[in-house]
Amino acid sequence: MKEMTIVVNGECQPYRAQTVAELMEMQGIAPERAGIAVAVNGKVIARSRWREHQLQPDDQVEIVKAVAGG
Repeated sequence: MKEMTIVVNGECQPYRAQTVAELMEMQGIAPERAGIAVAVNGKVIARSRWREHQLQPDDQVEIVKAVAGG
């Protein structure tokens, strides 16, 4: 049986039944932090939905952090 996975910022990880916010916390990113955007399978997920958007096996997740400076 194939292990279920998700891809986070290009890295394959074991799938866990979790929300976007829970995944971010596991990655050491505070969901309340400003300057973060999240896309799942190429679709931006509104910050207001991070605690309810349930991830699925094979999802492609991109977490982007804005960086100040030039």
